[in-house]
Amino acid sequence: MRPLARLLALAVSLACAGCARPPPTAVPGAKYTLIHGEIPFYDSGCNQGRKPDGKIGEGTAFFLVENDDGCWLITLMDEVDTYIRPNGDLVKSKRTYRQP
Repeated sequence: MRPLARLLALAVSLACAGCARPPPTAVPGAKYTLIHGEIPFYDSGCNQGRKPDGKIGEGTAFFLVENDDGCWLITLMDEVDTYIRPNGDLVKSKRTYRQP
């Protein structure tokens, strides 16, 4: 590989390193897992008039109940319902579904 081509490849790699991935497609009933970082959760909805009520951490799995304009109502594996704004660190399971 030529030096100029290597430099260009490196520049493109670095430029995309900070690119945010879009959230996965919302499929009610589907199981999702947070594969990296944390996401704030809200007990009263994403637009509640106070700070988030906490964060769900890496490895947390949940089912999507409803998508309301980018605010997801989810059910955690311990049957607790809460709201999140999804990001690109969520991954949808390929086969696990719950009736919506």
